[in-house]
Amino acid sequence: MSDLADETALAGEAVRQELPLFPLQRTVFPGVTIPMRIFEQRYLRLVRESLATAKPFAVVPILSGREVGATPVIAGRGTLVTIADWSQLPNGLLGIEVRGEQRLRVGATRVEADGLMIGEVTLDAPDEVVPLAGDDGDLVALLGDLARHFGVEARYLNDSLDGITLAWRLADLLPVALERKVALLGMADPLVRLIEVRSWVIELSQR
Repeated sequence: MSDLADETALAGEAVRQELPLFPLQRTVFPGVTIPMRIFEQRYLRLVRESLATAKPFAVVPILSGREVGATPVIAGRGTLVTIADWSQLPNGLLGIEVRGEQRLRVGATRVEADGLMIGEVTLDAPDEVVPLAGDDGDLVALLGDLARHFGVEARYLNDSLDGITLAWRLADLLPVALERKVALLGMADPLVRLIEVRSWVIELSQR
């Protein structure tokens, strides 16, 4: 997280700043780490500058368009991310792992000469800690089952869970429409988010 984000977010105030945007056809949630392959020059620059300065960038879901080529239409919600690791992949591409840090809102955007989007973003206040409740055991078990099914135990079961990370990580793995996951990013109350994710589980179990 940037110094500005650190200082102001800890004070519970909204933080507005310009950040590079990385549009994806998926969400990245706080507390979730995902792998990415980088090959377009604009995103190679983004990653190079992020690594050199240890500064974050924003991942934003695509509402219309593609990840490559022309500038897509993006959601007004996204996530501040940091690069957790990087390596050269066997196919020669740059591979990185990014970790979601904090929810954010996207305002005005501009496109630089190489096609990299820059956005004016406002960071949401960090969540208060939400301990797991006694009736969350079924969701914890489901997260474990899904993580093992997809072979991602190292990223989803690698640390202790609370009500916040449980909701985010389950939401990431559940097969739910993108617009619902974007809406989840807009929910400020972590307990409401957990209730929403539980409703997804119930819906999916009834199909």
